[in-house]
Amino acid sequence: MSDPLPKYWQSLAERAGDLGALAQTQDEFAEPLPVGVAATPPDANSRRDFFKLMGLSAAAAMVACQRAPVQQIIPYVARPDEVTPGLALWYASTCDGCSARCGLLLKTRDGRPIKVEGNDEHPVSRGGVCAVGQASVLSLYDASRARYPTRGATRVSWTDLDADVTQALRKATEAGKGIRVVLPWHLGPTAEAAVKRFLAAYPTARTVRDEALGELSAIADAHRVTHGVRAVPDYRFDKAAVIASFGADFLGTWVSPVAFTRQYAESRDAARRRTMSRHFQVEPVMTLTGAAADRRFVVAPSDVALVLADLVRRLAVKAGREVPGLASLPPPALDEASRVELADTLWAQRQDALVVAGGDDVATQVLANTANALLGNEGHTVSLADGTALDADAMSLGTLLTELRAGSVGVVLFMGVNPVYSDPRGAELAALLKDVPLTLSTSDRRDETAVHVGLHAPESTALESWGDAEVRRGVVSLRQPAVAPLHETRSGVESLLQWAGAPQPHYDFLRARWEAEVFPRASGLGQGFIAFWDDALRRGVVTLGAAAAEAPAFREEGLAKALAGVARHAAEWELVLYPTVALRDGAPANNAWLQEVADPITKVTWGNPACIAPARAKALGLKDGDVVQVRAGSTTLSVPVLVQAGTHPSVIAVAVGYGRTQAGRVADGVGVNGYPLSAVVDGRARRTVPGVTVQATGEQQPLALTQTHHRLEGRPHVREAELAAFLANPRAGNEVHAGHGGGGHSLSLWSGHEYKGHRWALAVDLSACTGCSACVVSCQAENNIPSVGRDEVLRRRDMHWMRIDRYYQGDEANPQVVHQPMMCQHCENAPCETVCPVLATVHSSEGLNQQVYNRCVGTRYCANNCPTKVRRFNWFDYEHAEPLERMVLNPDVVVRSRGVMEKCSMCVQRIQESKAAANREGRPLRDGDIQTACQQSCPAKAIHFGDVNDPDSQVARLAKDGRAFRLLEELNIGSSITYLTKIRNTGSGSGT
Repeated sequence: MSDPLPKYWQSLAERAGDLGALAQTQDEFAEPLPVGVAATPPDANSRRDFFKLMGLSAAAAMVACQRAPVQQIIPYVARPDEVTPGLALWYASTCDGCSARCGLLLKTRDGRPIKVEGNDEHPVSRGGVCAVGQASVLSLYDASRARYPTRGATRVSWTDLDADVTQALRKATEAGKGIRVVLPWHLGPTAEAAVKRFLAAYPTARTVRDEALGELSAIADAHRVTHGVRAVPDYRFDKAAVIASFGADFLGTWVSPVAFTRQYAESRDAARRRTMSRHFQVEPVMTLTGAAADRRFVVAPSDVALVLADLVRRLAVKAGREVPGLASLPPPALDEASRVELADTLWAQRQDALVVAGGDDVATQVLANTANALLGNEGHTVSLADGTALDADAMSLGTLLTELRAGSVGVVLFMGVNPVYSDPRGAELAALLKDVPLTLSTSDRRDETAVHVGLHAPESTALESWGDAEVRRGVVSLRQPAVAPLHETRSGVESLLQWAGAPQPHYDFLRARWEAEVFPRASGLGQGFIAFWDDALRRGVVTLGAAAAEAPAFREEGLAKALAGVARHAAEWELVLYPTVALRDGAPANNAWLQEVADPITKVTWGNPACIAPARAKALGLKDGDVVQVRAGSTTLSVPVLVQAGTHPSVIAVAVGYGRTQAGRVADGVGVNGYPLSAVVDGRARRTVPGVTVQATGEQQPLALTQTHHRLEGRPHVREAELAAFLANPRAGNEVHAGHGGGGHSLSLWSGHEYKGHRWALAVDLSACTGCSACVVSCQAENNIPSVGRDEVLRRRDMHWMRIDRYYQGDEANPQVVHQPMMCQHCENAPCETVCPVLATVHSSEGLNQQVYNRCVGTRYCANNCPTKVRRFNWFDYEHAEPLERMVLNPDVVVRSRGVMEKCSMCVQRIQESKAAANREGRPLRDGDIQTACQQSCPAKAIHFGDVNDPDSQVARLAKDGRAFRLLEELNIGSSITYLTKIRNTGSGSGT
């Protein structure tokens, strides 16, 4: 057996043993200085400086004793019947944050939506919510949203705007001019029905589909080549024994990451299944999915398709078939042994294997479809019959630009898209729109596209409007509003119906379509439509038992033509533009929660540096924060560098979604916009660009990193094991664990705590956790945790109660990664409790380490003494700049004032609420009645909460599991958080 405690590292400086960099991180309370400002030598302080510091300390102590802001409580004059003060109302709904359309539950208090949770009844998302979905409640109260319709910059009524639009539509039709509606690819069925009704009203109208990231359209176009239908299939990672992903970040941002994360976690539950799927990842940049992979191959972007083509060639030989178009392709720059291993492992499973590809290249997607067809897994791990069909007649943005140049378009309507920002041809588009008689945008704010159109008809957010979705055949979900529109806005469906000459409220149109089209598919339920509709509203989703459609067969006719563009692009630098789990395509950029959540891989907030490989940075003499100029064609971008492990040496990678100029006060000016660097190939915008140039400028820009000092000084904080070793020994990789209570000894100055009732605890499965950070945003939303901004993060003053630590192991060129959620450990022998001079942090009778805010005077002794560094200090009163934004605050959790410490409370407000509910019902608490915010949002179900004194509870069983360990057991702090060893399936057969 190999060393059970391998060496982990968080930064390249730590791995290299850079004493200067490590010394800088030793001071966990350091105040980083602005670039160019020299630090004062320790011995240079004068007597005057001493007394100034003493005066400042006294002032700080006085400020820490200030009273919290006084708030007025205004009672109802006439209380609505359904509202009970102090009790929440819940609405089942559907997320609109991306094309995945996950099921949601919206929590409202006194008419205010304050929290988003996952809908456990949704059979696809199954209770999970991503960071973007969690943060959508803050976007509802965004003060930068448009509040009324405008003509130019002048406010107009909806009546006047509708008159302008219908008049322009009529003139365009009479003149034979084109009417173009620019839409995203994935709308709900009812929205698509409204689009069809609009098109039917105007013979010259056509749709233009625009997608900033290009992945859905590439997948759909590839299936039109291989199967004759423009559709996105239903992928089933839970049925896959072997997964091969070629640049698809399916745990982070690809297609439906929440659903895929849950499926992936189930397929890798070695403790329950006694086996687990094996995951290969081929990619140029470290992604969230690559970090979870068993075997990760780092290749250049132009080699990803070649590796996939080589795999298809090998699978074809094994299947005794020939695939046209592959003979002339060059071999990939990946060693022969790895390519053989990949093909043999997939072929051994065949039907239980799954191949997926990311990116916006149709040829790569065609290769992935061909690999799945050769494996014979269609209908099992990938199902086109259960997928979603996309608009087969839609035009591309390139075609629209051609029409605009020719002057053949009379009306352009932008609905839910922002191509001036997200497309490399955005500047040209903005210039061409000036010559169109009528242009309009329905964006929720005057964004980069809306400022270039004549009319702005702002759309209500998803939390204020109706809608529906069908992301898997037979699974239809409803979106219902949790609050009336806060501003003078209207849904896009109502606007289309109004302009089509068939005005109808969105609700009426939606309900009528469900009665005519959805309800007949639900035959056999034995109920009328009204009962069916009411039940659908209550549950948020219905599963229709319709017979499965017959999937179109794979065909080879167009393969040779589709694969003609696959080739190696030899270049010194290749640019990769990628989305992050927080900002995706940039639409939610004005959300401070999303800007401040640390990227799970880079740990950067409030910006998007250019990631380059350690070897390349060393060769060029670049370090973190050095500004470089990236030039692609005629476009140049200045961006700071981040030296990122696991990046291919030829790659420079920049996250998209930043660099907004018309999003609002939060996002404007944060980071750089990478979209203009995209290449346009065959009329499509491509996010992988070969042949860019990179040049150092000599400037420096500090990066707002969050994981700087959070290390445990060489102690065994994460543990791993190989699957074969775990099956042979349930304690594999965890042999150092000496049992509950810590470290093999029980000597203590503490007399111990007696728990006669409950004793609350958490368990975290490192094998399931992917680091997606949904839990971080959920915790922030639940507990009124403020966003502090870039400057405060630079000063290491981030306020998150929960963080996701990212650790590397092995070679810096391609390390293994472990994510570890870290929150207050609620120690049995809590070091913070012994040093607080005012008893502001105390131990409860149920095992919680409690923080009494009105006692705290802000000495920060507890933070100094906390070995896991999970306590936060309020340097300021972090108030919301706009009164509207304060409506998001949870009234069950006090808003902390300046000068006090705070930290995770294990959602004590939820504990008390559940206890009160059980008491009202005259029953004891059941295991699972209480879910912490982090637990409830986790797509992988990696977090478990419960009463460890209940031997039948899940958390008690996990605490006794062979994989269970606790942090710093040798210090005998008695953590209440149990971690479970991470299991990998690399095929090595030995422990890690």
